[in-house]
Order: sequence, then structure tokens, then C-alpha cells
Amino acid sequence: MKHLGSERRCWCGGEPWFFNAEYGRCVDCGTLVSKAGLSGRELQVADDEVDFYGKQYWLDHQSRDLGFPDIRKRARADLTDRNLHWLQSLLRYRLPPAKVLELGCSHGSFVKLLRQAGYDATGIEMSPWVVEFGRAAFNVPVLVGPVENLDIPKESCDIIALMDVLEHLDCPKATMEHCLTLLKPDGLLLVQTPQFRKEMTYEDLMRTNGAFLGMLRADEHLYLFTEQSVSRLFEDLNCRSIEFMPAIFGQYDMFFVVSRQAIERVSKEKAEGAMMATPEGRLVLALLDMHERIRFLEADGADRLEQIYTLTGMVHELRGVRYNRR
Repeated sequence: MKHLGSERRCWCGGEPWFFNAEYGRCVDCGTLVSKAGLSGRELQVADDEVDFYGKQYWLDHQSRDLGFPDIRKRARADLTDRNLHWLQSLLRYRLPPAKVLELGCSHGSFVKLLRQAGYDATGIEMSPWVVEFGRAAFNVPVLVGPVENLDIPKESCDIIALMDVLEHLDCPKATMEHCLTLLKPDGLLLVQTPQFRKEMTYEDLMRTNGAFLGMLRADEHLYLFTEQSVSRLFEDLNCRSIEFMPAIFGQYDMFFVVSRQAIERVSKEKAEGAMMATPEGRLVLALLDMHERIRFLEADGADRLEQIYTLTGMVHELRGVRYNRR
């Protein structure tokens, strides 16, 4: 290995050594560290028309550079593709009317779903344009960040959610430390972020066209954690309770809940009872039921397809035996 030669050190203080031209792997904790990532000042949004995380990040950049739908299309698709999974997971740990803060809420659809389920939810975004978009699209409270600049009382939140945000932070340890001051002593962080695996090499990813290649966006994904390094991050902040859950895109993401206190589970029956307590919650519960059925059908379809491949292989093998006997 050779030293990366970047001014950016790892969040843990370790030195990043060469992984590829744009990233180094921390020799201490194993996190991938961006060499070309934006500075803390460049991550701010002072001019919505030109700054990186301004208006065009959600419009042209998403579709032109990343091949994703723009924010208007995502505002519709994410409700079923992502938000229901996140809500279903949250209900296992904390019931409404808990107070939720979502950092990087984008168009605000998850904030809306949370409020529909009975949570007292508020979003935060960096771009004033996106903040106004979320307020108009879903009629939800959204604040202009960063979170460190907001006047939020300490120990006032039950949950802080960060969906695809941790990897973008210039100083993840400092931001998470600040967020923990906003949480009640038994508060939770709900986090989705790309998962780098310690056995990965850039050469293997290129050779196999690995799904994680899409996460190597050095200008914006500044830190790409492993399960071990993200656990260390929160252990350093005295959060020793962490539970990993299945991620929506498990081929390149991880999804977990973390707390300073022991994490307690909520029974499915209790969660359903909470949803049944309000008319809005009943509608959300019906959506969650539908989401569960779709997931079952998808899994069943995948199993049946695998069986078809296996049986087809057996047929070809038997035919080969028959031909050989002739």
C-alpha cells in the first residue's frame, strides 16, 4: 500500500492509504475516505443556483450525472420504494407520538408518512429551494440546515433519522455528537448509509462490476463506512447499543438503529395497536400490510425462479447423460 497523499484524514484521525485514484482506506478503522470530496464550506448552500447541494443537485445532477429520477419523480416513488420500509423498521423500536427529526429529508415524503402515522416529525435540508419544495409538496415542517445552526432544545427529540446522509458529512463524528445532544437519553438514531466491506478491493469491484461501484462518488460520498467502523464511530460517542437490520438495497447499503441506552423492541401487536388508534394510522397500517404482501410475493417469485433455474439445469444434465448413453 502507499499513502493517499490527501489532506483529508479519516474521521477517526487515521491515515488513508491508496484504494483507488479517488479514495483511500483508513489504516486504523477501514473506512473509505474521499480524496476529492468537497470541503465543509463547499457543502454549504449560500447560492441555490450554483452551490453543489443547491437546486440543481436535485434536478439536473440526479438525472444527468447519476441516472436517478429527479426530485419531483422521487417524491412519488420513494413513498412506496423506501419510506414504508423505514417506517416499518422504526415501529419495531419506538411508537408515535415520538418526536422525530429527519436530517436530509429531501422532498419530505418520509416526514409526511411519519406524521400520518402519528409521529411529531420535522425535516431538515441544506437548500432553501428544497425546503420550500418539501413544504409545498407534502405540507410538512422543513427547516433550513445544517442542524448545528438550528435552535433545537437539547434532549428534545426521540428519534433522529439520517437516510443516505452520514456519508455526505464533512465531520461525521462532530455532527453525530451534536445530534446526540438533541436526543433524549433513550433516544435513537435511525441510519441508512452505504456499506463498504473490508474484503473489497477496487480491482475486484471493477472485475465483477460490483454494485458498490455506484457508491464511489468521491465529490459527495466523503466517508464510506464498514459495519465495524460505523460501530466504532458510535462507540467513541458512548453509543454502545447498535442493531443492524436488512437494508432495502442490501447489495450496497446498511441500515441500523443506535442508542446510548439498551435498545428495546416493540411487539408487532403493540405497533399495530398504535396504528389502529387513529384514522390516519389505520390508512398507514393498510399501506404497511400491502408493502408486506408485495415483499412476500417478490421473495416467493425469486425462490420460484431459482427453482426453475435448478430444474432446468437438472433437465439439461439428464439429457446429456441420455445422449452420452447413445
